[in-house]
Amino acid sequence: MGAVVKVVPTVLGGRIDRVAFAVGVSDTPTSDLFPRVRRVSENEALDQTRRDYDEVAELYDDMVRQGDQVIDALSTGMINAFADLVRAGGSVGAVVDAGCGPGQWTDHLDRAGIRVYGIDLSPAMVAIARRYRPDLRYEVGSMLHLDAGDESIAGILAHFSLIHTPPDLLPRVLTEFARVVEPGGPLLIGVQITDTADANGWVPYDHRASPAYLWTLDALADRLREHDFAELGRLRIVAPAPGKPPPDTCWRAMTPEVTNEFCRPGRAVSGVQRGVTSNG
Repeated sequence: MGAVVKVVPTVLGGRIDRVAFAVGVSDTPTSDLFPRVRRVSENEALDQTRRDYDEVAELYDDMVRQGDQVIDALSTGMINAFADLVRAGGSVGAVVDAGCGPGQWTDHLDRAGIRVYGIDLSPAMVAIARRYRPDLRYEVGSMLHLDAGDESIAGILAHFSLIHTPPDLLPRVLTEFARVVEPGGPLLIGVQITDTADANGWVPYDHRASPAYLWTLDALADRLREHDFAELGRLRIVAPAPGKPPPDTCWRAMTPEVTNEFCRPGRAVSGVQRGVTSNG
């Protein structure tokens, strides 16, 4: 899970353009996966992800609602911290839950007092989210083309929604995130990660719903940095069993030198903060 967060001057000091947080889930894919990757167009990638999640939407919702006690507790802690950063920024803008799925985290943020709306590629997922919370705003949309003005969004939550983005399209998503988020606005990213990757820092992952990609946390941090995101911190959740990718959460910020790690089944969350000028 990754986030861009607004810098609090008394904490970070100086000037920062963006700050990122990341959470990751570990895996150890084998090198025989590498040759199976081929370049796909934007339309092909979006159409496949949309189609795959439309087919499994109800099953996916059931799985999400059952959850995992430890993973959900750690993810909730990161998302609550993300919400605190949004509040500290004092923005009147909304947070975007990008790739909201059945809307469980959109609902959580709303109940925490955060103005939020969700977008997802899958119409079936959006329909489920609206079924649970018809009072909240949910839209079918793509992270590559956010329906928001420049620097108009208070923060972005991308909770395990970037994993299906082909690596060659990831820079475009991060460019779009950087365009819409306010200066100092937080970005929280959750992804599944690996410690074994090719020279580019990623490998394909045989996700049960749709083709996906595992990143090393350092490679993901580099991509965020290339888009002027500063790392605030990381939370890594260790895989619960051999062969099952762990959730990892990374919160990344360039200024603070503190990184927190918690061990347990793997997912990843990442956070980035856009710049504000400090008193120092």
